[in-house]
Amino acid sequence: MKAIFIWSVLTFLAVCNTYAQEKHYEFNRLNTRKQTLKGQSTSEIYVVSCLKTEASLNPEYTKLKSELEKVITDSISKSADYYKALDRFNDISTVKSKVLAFNSSRKSFRNKVTFLKEAQILASKHKIKDLFYSDNYINKGMKAGFLLLSLNPENMKAHLNKILLKLDNKIKVPEKPTYELIAALREKLSNTKKTKDIKNLKNKKGYALQNNIVPPEEITGDFSVLGEYFVLNRPTNRFLKDQLISKNTVLNLRIAKEKLYTKEERVLIQNNRTKEMYLVDNSFLNGFSVKS
Repeated sequence: MKAIFIWSVLTFLAVCNTYAQEKHYEFNRLNTRKQTLKGQSTSEIYVVSCLKTEASLNPEYTKLKSELEKVITDSISKSADYYKALDRFNDISTVKSKVLAFNSSRKSFRNKVTFLKEAQILASKHKIKDLFYSDNYINKGMKAGFLLLSLNPENMKAHLNKILLKLDNKIKVPEKPTYELIAALREKLSNTKKTKDIKNLKNKKGYALQNNIVPPEEITGDFSVLGEYFVLNRPTNRFLKDQLISKNTVLNLRIAKEKLYTKEERVLIQNNRTKEMYLVDNSFLNGFSVKS
């Protein structure tokens, strides 16, 4: 009886030892190339990563950020319009002051006509078509009319006063835009969480297949087996597309085989040094690992 018990224990330990050995594999390029030359092949090997879906962007944060960006864009446009209008207002105010300086000056026409010349340049800049001055280079199309006015000081003064009255009725101080809404939105955004916890995602700390496919010879070093998994080819039962799920999960949730990339489980292995993970099949483990 005692002998039978000892034999049972030894057998159990041997099985456990064999099982443990099967959970660790070593690969190197030389051996992989040798096995490839012998005709050994394997299915595609995919890079696997831990799921990073514990949180997602908060819709409220995204909405506020979009609204803030729109308001800022609008404010930039309004600001540009304001400064353009302010520039026009300041220039027309200068035109008025030049005309008033001309009308009030007791200097000769020749010595004070510079006021009108400067007024005409600013008026033309803002497409004001009233006549202030003309010569061979500036507002030359109105030269004859300006000559007639310059010969009659009273007519010139009456003409200029009429323009001043028109300008007074035409221009107003532009209203400076306010930015209270931007400040309010920034305040609200700063008090809103950027991310939102995902509460209905199953197996948040699981694994997901990446698009990277690596050749067998790139798998080098000592590896441990993390488990055997199926891979979903579409979102299912709140699991993600490309997420790794166990056989028990497939059975318990009665997930149809059509929703899986393969009908057979594949093995998830991890490099003991780099912690990189790959999804391989048993033919790769058995055919390309270095045998002790």
